[in-house]
Amino acid sequence: MHEQPIHYPQIRAGTGASRAPSPLAHQNLLLSRALDAVQTGDLEAAQELIDASAGVPLTLGHVFRLYQSELETQAQQLRDSQLRTEQTLDWFANLFRTLPVAALLVDQQGRIIDANVMALDELHLADALRTLPVPLRRLMASTEGELRLAALLSRLSPGCTEGLDDIALRTLKGEARWADLRITQVPPRQVDIDTEPASPLYMCVLNDRTARVEALRAREAAAAAMYQRDLAQSASLAKTQLLSRVSHELRTPLNAVIGFSHLLLLDPDKLGSKSAGQVRHISDAGQHLLHLVDEVLEINRSEAGQLTLDLQPVALSSVAEQVLALLQPSGLPLRLALQLTENPANPGVQCWADPRRVREVLTNLVTNAVKYNRPDGWVRLQMGADANQVWVEVCDSGIGMSEQQLAHLFEPFNRLGAERLKVAGHGLGLSIARATTHAMKGSLRVSSSVGTGSCFTLVLPRCLAVTVA
Repeated sequence: MHEQPIHYPQIRAGTGASRAPSPLAHQNLLLSRALDAVQTGDLEAAQELIDASAGVPLTLGHVFRLYQSELETQAQQLRDSQLRTEQTLDWFANLFRTLPVAALLVDQQGRIIDANVMALDELHLADALRTLPVPLRRLMASTEGELRLAALLSRLSPGCTEGLDDIALRTLKGEARWADLRITQVPPRQVDIDTEPASPLYMCVLNDRTARVEALRAREAAAAAMYQRDLAQSASLAKTQLLSRVSHELRTPLNAVIGFSHLLLLDPDKLGSKSAGQVRHISDAGQHLLHLVDEVLEINRSEAGQLTLDLQPVALSSVAEQVLALLQPSGLPLRLALQLTENPANPGVQCWADPRRVREVLTNLVTNAVKYNRPDGWVRLQMGADANQVWVEVCDSGIGMSEQQLAHLFEPFNRLGAERLKVAGHGLGLSIARATTHAMKGSLRVSSSVGTGSCFTLVLPRCLAVTVA
């Protein structure tokens, strides 16, 4: 015998007198009541309803099938709801990961327990977070920042956002960062009604200001450098003017002292031998002082860019030969061998320079090579050239210099301890030589080691021949 189909009760509203329920409506009403009894676990009541339904084709099987259908419907609804919830959670997780700002999830103890992609990259947190939470204070670059962070976390309340502006940070790799921090309390990730409430979490968002701060600092540094440059230029100008005035004021009495001492020496009969010797000392001291004034004034002019140059083609080898010929006698006391070697690949090559200034520089270099040499030593001048430059190396077998001495070699009045060797000088020659060389668009290089000698290289621009049509 086929079972009759089951229908849910339907309630129809109408006007007029009440109508008696139809057999189908009565069957559905009984089925609904029996289903309610089954859902509450009262099977006896459900059976009594079925037994009392005389003339209605209804069994307990109908009730259980309806109950199973409703359970399946509810289960499907739960599965759909769970899927939608998981999709929503995944969406929010991806939203956190891909935020266009660095974001950190911090627990109540101030430890970073999660971070989005930008925070992992910028703060280099990926390796550290794989093992243990990282204290947020480790990112603070100063103790002041740690104290400000601790005070903020202690006063943070739900629904309130606190901020720290212009905080200096340091990544886990030691890189400097600057950022504005915004921290707000967020609900815990999981809530279990059977346990105590979970501890709150904090969302920390970092607005990176590193580029802006570095640009600001660069502007401040540039302004400070410009201010210091202006001060230096003002000081240099004042020094130039002072030295010019002092040299001018010194020259007049010095020339008088030297001139009158020469006049006295022209008539030695009126002077005794002792007085004549004293006058010669006066003359020598005056000449020495006048030469020193001239050297100081020369440095002053070079540094101020006021050095007068007569630039023209210069045969550097010819100037070197003249200098060696002039200083050959000064090497006789130590039996020094002074020699010049010209590169046969570049015979007669010329540089673009002032011949008088080149002679002064080479004279200074060769003079030092002779003064600081040793008996039976040598001084060698080696010529060289390439497509753009001409140079001469002045090498010697002298006492040489240490790295510390080389660091202060071109400082005015710094003789690097040579005063203990009883070698005459002021400590100005090399300073003048380098300033003069730079004025001619050249360079002066040096290499040396203690006990093996020194080698100075004078480099000048090459004079390139110009063909006139």
